[in-house]
Amino acid sequence: MTYTISPLPHVKSRESVKSVMWGTVAALIPVSIAAVYLFGFPAIKVILATVIAAVVTEIIIYKAASQPITIGDGNAVLIGLLLALLMPPSVPIWVPIIGAVFAIAVAKYIFGGTGTLIFHPALIGFAFLLAAWPTLMGAQSTPNLSSFSDLLIETGAGRLVEASPALVLLGGAFVLYKRYVDRRVAISATILLMLLVLISGKGWQLPYVLTGGYFLGLLFLAADPITSPVTKKGRLVYGIVLALLILIQLHFDAYFTGMCFAVLLMNVFSPFIDRNTIPKPIGGK
Repeated sequence: MTYTISPLPHVKSRESVKSVMWGTVAALIPVSIAAVYLFGFPAIKVILATVIAAVVTEIIIYKAASQPITIGDGNAVLIGLLLALLMPPSVPIWVPIIGAVFAIAVAKYIFGGTGTLIFHPALIGFAFLLAAWPTLMGAQSTPNLSSFSDLLIETGAGRLVEASPALVLLGGAFVLYKRYVDRRVAISATILLMLLVLISGKGWQLPYVLTGGYFLGLLFLAADPITSPVTKKGRLVYGIVLALLILIQLHFDAYFTGMCFAVLLMNVFSPFIDRNTIPKPIGGK
């Protein structure tokens, strides 16, 4: 008797890891251009150094481990670009290079690579740099959406991503439309955070929330499908708890960095949320 072994049926899609990664990179190009326009050559220096360091690190590590080099999928470029956008333009060039090496070598490779990550590598690289060199990583100013023009170009931006909230939203709308990130996490966390800020008596802090940094954190980093829960209910819970954590951080006037560490903390609890929100099988207990 002959047994035919074949893979189980799967829902097919034209999207691949490569198209998702490069599509997300494309969504971040407009705000990167705005950062170059606002900050000039220092922004170019930080972006190029971080992206190149991330790509070179991945090549060296995977070649040393005799594994297929996967830089063509765009994941290393995306991690480097996200990390660069989290940086202040005044940071010395060696700082983002070290951050990119740490993000790829530790946060990505040690945890198994693309698809098996617990923490977002860009956030781990940022947290490492902030802990190691807090004075160098500190922004010189805190953005404040005081007028409509600040949506387009935020002249009070202290980090590259804060150069234009509108362009971050534009890129976020694109990745949401293409389903590169999870809509439940992004929308629930964003809307609930704004409502909580308004009804908690901290409405005066809303202009500090409507910035490029928060939009990047909520739409690109928190909603990353790899580090967020798998279940539909779990993603809603994830977004809701994330908004509450960010509100607590705002109480202590921790704006951008508070949001980043809130996302990292939710990455820790993502598996726990999944285990407790798994839907019951039909006919099961």
